[in-house]
Amino acid sequence: MKQFLRKFAKSLLEGCRGFFTRNLGLKIVAVIFAVLMWAYVLVAMNPERTKAIDGVTISLEGYTDLLSRNLILVDSDLGEASVTVSAPITNHADLNASRVNCRASLSTITAAGTYRLMLSTTVQSNLGTVASVSPASVTVEVDNLISKTVPVRLNYTGTLPEGYEIIAETYEQSFTIEGAARYIEPVVRAVAQVDLTDRTESMEAAVNLIFFDSQGNELTVITRSQDAPNITVRLTLSAVKQVEVRENVSLAEDTYFDLTTEASPSTVTVYGDKATLDTVDHVSTESLVLPAQEDILTRDLALVLPQGVTLKKGQPETVTVTCTVTEKQGEKELEVPITYLHRPAGLNLGENAPTFVTVTVTGKMRLLEQLTADDLSAQVDLANLSAGTRELVAVILAPDQNRFPGLTVTPTETRIQVELAQDN
Repeated sequence: MKQFLRKFAKSLLEGCRGFFTRNLGLKIVAVIFAVLMWAYVLVAMNPERTKAIDGVTISLEGYTDLLSRNLILVDSDLGEASVTVSAPITNHADLNASRVNCRASLSTITAAGTYRLMLSTTVQSNLGTVASVSPASVTVEVDNLISKTVPVRLNYTGTLPEGYEIIAETYEQSFTIEGAARYIEPVVRAVAQVDLTDRTESMEAAVNLIFFDSQGNELTVITRSQDAPNITVRLTLSAVKQVEVRENVSLAEDTYFDLTTEASPSTVTVYGDKATLDTVDHVSTESLVLPAQEDILTRDLALVLPQGVTLKKGQPETVTVTCTVTEKQGEKELEVPITYLHRPAGLNLGENAPTFVTVTVTGKMRLLEQLTADDLSAQVDLANLSAGTRELVAVILAPDQNRFPGLTVTPTETRIQVELAQDN
């Protein structure tokens, strides 16, 4: 009997094991049933559980009222808190840092100082209740709210490319800063720094200010708005070039007269588009015609600029031109006939006696053109000479100074050889 029961039990167990291990459909049904049972528990029972939420921003209440009392937080960033919320388990998916409000109230602060503020924390939309907050309080430092106006200076770093200059700059000469007294009181000046490296175009931009104390130390300044203080800087850039001044002065008649001119200044600085300036190598003065007579005079003449070119701001639009008019000088070679004086009786000149002397006359061209050999004379004195060959000096007489003032006569050779022979 016992043996029979043992066999029956073994057979029953093997049958049940095979039923449950080989029946896949039953397994699937069992899993679905379990899920449905768990969903029912969640919906019908909805048990509460706690959820830790990190990164909750601590905000401020009453900050505007604090400012109205001329007070300000030294640092308005209070950081973040970690909040534990107790909520039905079905709400956990909706709970995050954006659904939790964590505030510190400034309403009781009426004077500068250090304060410890308790945090007030709530959960939006009744999603749960706050179980704990860390930290539970924050320490804030309050200072007097003041404003101060300081001078602003523009400072350039780097250099413009060659051939470019700043021709105008506009910026605010002073700036008013407002914030905690500890930041504002030490400030005595501000600098707007602009980098000119490789800049070829005009600019208009907001430039951050750098603040300094009376010892020249750079300061970290936190303003009421928390924004970086800045001013608008406008720079007008242009290509620049120094060119010579050419005097547009002439003579009414220049056959016998020379004109020299000298401008002061002799160069000017001009601005314009670089492509335009590349074609400009000078600027001219207005036209001036002078009479043909010796004179030295000065005139202020206006500059005539090419299209698209302007003078540097503050540079005079006229130049002083010194004009010197002089007569043209030259030289002229003439063969002057020789006159032999005081020939001794009974002596004759040899056949080879020179008949003229070559001279060079220098002076004003106008007079040289009128001068001929007949206006000059060369004389050789034969007085008291005896027969034979003699080396004599020809005396050149200058032309009439009333007709030919200032002419200089230079003989090529003043010594001549003359042969005197007895009459046959």
